Amino acid sequence: MSYFWANLGGHLFVSLILLIVFLWSVKNTQHNRWKRGFLFLLPVVLMLILLIQLANFSIPRLLDTTTVLRSSYRMKSGTIESVSSMKDKVKIDGTTYYVNPFSFEREVGDEVTVKYTPYAKYAYSIELVETEKEKESRDTKESKESKETKDKKDPDQLS
Repeated sequence: MSYFWANLGGHLFVSLILLIVFLWSVKNTQHNRWKRGFLFLLPVVLMLILLIQLANFSIPRLLDTTTVLRSSYRMKSGTIESVSSMKDKVKIDGTTYYVNPFSFEREVGDEVTVKYTPYAKYAYSIELVETEKEKESRDTKESKESKETKDKKDPDQLS
């Protein structure tokens, strides 16, 4: 979960920097310090960028801190449709989840169960779902192994 906390800190830092630059530009606009006439629109543009940053990244991650602290994640099963080139986002049944790129080892087409946070869709864990064929092969393998161990024990019990 350290990746989640680092990600949250990074996005809050970016939001803080945008806020400081916005306040600086407002101050310069109030005192008419701009040498170019169109720069009076800079505060408006910066505010739009700040609002988009807050709405899409910082606030959802901030709301998810309670989910992470309580370890009360939501669960969903589905098939991996795509993985981003940097392996930090994965699309499962049309929903994009953010993952730790250093520990993500799944491939497109895998049937998985994902535990995620509700607001930012940060995936805490992505586990493979066992298919019917895999269950059958595992069961037959286990039954063969148990038979072999029984056969080995029977001669010992006779003597």
